[in-house]
Amino acid sequence: MISISVIIVNYNAKYFLKNCLDSVLSSDMIEQVEIIVVDNNSSDGSSEMLHKEFPQVICLQNSENAGFSRANNRGVAIAKGDYILILNPDTVISETTLSEMLHFSKSQSDFGAAGVQFMDGSGKFLPESKRNFPNLKVAGAKLLGYSKYYYANHIQKETTEKIDILTGAFMFIKRSVYQEVGGFDEDFFMYGEDIDLSYRITKAGYHNHYVGSCKVLHFKGESTIKDKFYLTNFYGALSIFYKKHFPNNKALYMLIDALINAIISIKSISAPGASKAKEKFDSWVYLGDDDQFFEKLKLRFDASKGFKRRAIEDEIKEVEIIFFDSSFISYQDIIKSISNPLIQKVKKRIICRDHSFYLGSDASDERGEVVDL
Repeated sequence: MISISVIIVNYNAKYFLKNCLDSVLSSDMIEQVEIIVVDNNSSDGSSEMLHKEFPQVICLQNSENAGFSRANNRGVAIAKGDYILILNPDTVISETTLSEMLHFSKSQSDFGAAGVQFMDGSGKFLPESKRNFPNLKVAGAKLLGYSKYYYANHIQKETTEKIDILTGAFMFIKRSVYQEVGGFDEDFFMYGEDIDLSYRITKAGYHNHYVGSCKVLHFKGESTIKDKFYLTNFYGALSIFYKKHFPNNKALYMLIDALINAIISIKSISAPGASKAKEKFDSWVYLGDDDQFFEKLKLRFDASKGFKRRAIEDEIKEVEIIFFDSSFISYQDIIKSISNPLIQKVKKRIICRDHSFYLGSDASDERGEVVDL
């Protein structure tokens, strides 16, 4: 019996997708889970990797980049689970994430959807984990670069509470609710569709929840090129939202449009360049138990500055980088360790289970690093 259908929309994020799938397949309830990947015409070999390495995953191939909303709706259309998890490919979940979310959802009356506490690759809390409804005050301040009202800062990050807006990188939704409200609005190509869906869920009489006890890694923005196309979609999503839900308040969306057009015309955001992999570190730690692979790392990096451990220890906070071997350490422990404040300033990288590459990021506004091994 399928309880949960995990829907992942992928666009040129092959390595992060592979690591994400490894984490989902490690779920303690994987026998009740189906995974559906909708690929938006990637050119990085994602589809070939999926067919070769993950034959148990259902892969739907789009002939063009259909956008986030349309691709997710296509995946949900064939889903069998009572619950849907909309999941980004640049995320890592723990072995208990799905069972925790399923247990929580079944304990709630009028459950609509739920989100989690996101952390970036450095272990820093991501405030978009919990957001307020974007009324004029909230949206206007956000457009002007002031985010105090945009994020639900009144909710403590470790608590569980009802919330207005969830994030599309992880949305755990009752399938019947998703179908009742019509799924993602395909007028949104990318960005804003999660605001719209969250709003329609609450309008239909259901509740959205923030589950702060459940932590998920999000290597934010890995597949996003922040050019004018990005700006138009990111900021333009608010305009689509207001025109859809408040069609008679022309003064409201005219003001929003004016702000958006001004921002797009004056704001230049370039895509961050890919990080150049370092070949030497001041000191490094391999957390794992594979002696042969450790020797390979010693040949790759400075052998005199690297050492092997089987668990996090206090002195590790003094090193430059930690390599977490996901074939040895559970994803739950990796997520817990990355969020450990003792190693907040230490670089962290996750080694893929087949030891073919490692990945990670050092900040939410930087592209993730992928290094072949």
